[in-house]
Amino acid sequence: MYKEIDIAFALLRAAFENNEEQITLNSQFLTLNSHDWWSLFRLMQQNHVAAMTAGVLATLDVPREVKIPWLAEADKSKRWYTYQTEVQQDIISQMSHHGIETLVLKGTHIAQYYPVPEMREFGDLDLYFYDRHDEADAVAQSELGVEVSNDAHHHSKYNYRGVTVESHYDFLNVHYPPSNRRYETMLKELAPSPTFEVLFLLRHMAGHFAAARITLRDLVDWTLTCRALNDKVDWSRVQDIVTEYGMSSFVIALSLVAEHHLGILIPLQLGNGPDDMANRDLFERDIVYGSVDDHAADGIGRLGWKFRRWRALAWKRKMVYNDSSASLWLASLTSHTIKPHSILHKQ
Repeated sequence: MYKEIDIAFALLRAAFENNEEQITLNSQFLTLNSHDWWSLFRLMQQNHVAAMTAGVLATLDVPREVKIPWLAEADKSKRWYTYQTEVQQDIISQMSHHGIETLVLKGTHIAQYYPVPEMREFGDLDLYFYDRHDEADAVAQSELGVEVSNDAHHHSKYNYRGVTVESHYDFLNVHYPPSNRRYETMLKELAPSPTFEVLFLLRHMAGHFAAARITLRDLVDWTLTCRALNDKVDWSRVQDIVTEYGMSSFVIALSLVAEHHLGILIPLQLGNGPDDMANRDLFERDIVYGSVDDHAADGIGRLGWKFRRWRALAWKRKMVYNDSSASLWLASLTSHTIKPHSILHKQ
């Protein structure tokens, strides 16, 4: 298992650096058999980085029955990227015609920081309309002919031309954790800016990490964003915010993994003690494989599963939030009461 982690990160680093020679000189790849390659391919699929790493397979002795579907992932990603950017521009044009400004979050925006933008895998289209989301939804209904759902807390959702679109009311779910309300205010003051991008991605990742897990794609997103915007970000502000909101352990682990496995140094001075190294090892395994069962029962059985997962993920919440356990629990109950549909939702 640990060998597989090292190989997965080696593939990612080669894709970062567009360096096939680094792969061919890595003796770990010489010992892989067909079963190993299949396992590695599935792992990269589950982490949404199969397309990104497909480009470094050319000089490797990968079995044909694995290489073909792996390369197909890259082709599918390219075609979906092209189509989704077209749909995105269509929506932005419609909104602009009605005087509504659009900010693209994650997805195609982050893709610009990838060595090959088309290889950044994504699904939903996340858009923010600067507090004019109600007007944007009205335009979507009247001009795009879609039906808008408001089941989620901080965004509405609709399907346009086969693409799921999330129209964000806020950057974050301001109902949970309670500290997100202050964080949201800070983000709105900074947006749009490089410092905003780093801080938004960081808190967005922290939320997914605390609720379930993040994947290698999330790590890559943040790492490549930090690298691309390195000289434009107010890192002292980022460091202050990370410390203020209790995210230091999380960011240290992220930074250590990025430096150790991907060769990218994140310019933050947050410490590097024995506990941090232990967190890094636990953290990297959790990113690659996850640490809790995400296969919940349907219907009412999901409630018991959510409670068990809540207890199992206590260590993650401590890494990303400094809200008290009582306030988190109360906020969670209140959040589900406001949007009952979310009680049985997977997340």
